[in-house]
Amino acid sequence: MRKILDKLVTGFFVVVLGIMWYCSTKFYVKPDRHSIVIYDIFGNEVKLDGVRVDFKTHNVAQSYISEYKKRFPHYDFVMAIEIPEIKKSTIPRILKKIQR
Repeated sequence: MRKILDKLVTGFFVVVLGIMWYCSTKFYVKPDRHSIVIYDIFGNEVKLDGVRVDFKTHNVAQSYISEYKKRFPHYDFVMAIEIPEIKKSTIPRILKKIQR
């Protein structure tokens, strides 16, 4: 009897943690675009000709930043991330339909 109860409790917690994990990752928003912002010595934002500033992945943008830091030592390069609009939850819509 104790083994069955132990398996039920373990199974319950596995299911609950699985549901919590699914709900937390369902609404995770990945950034669409990564941009490089360039600052001069005085902290002013500048634009340099011939410098690519828009990227789709984080790794590529980070690679370009390290290369630009070697080429232009008097400038500071920072990555800016644009986050898309957050997905709306379906739960409030379901509750509104139920209340009608």
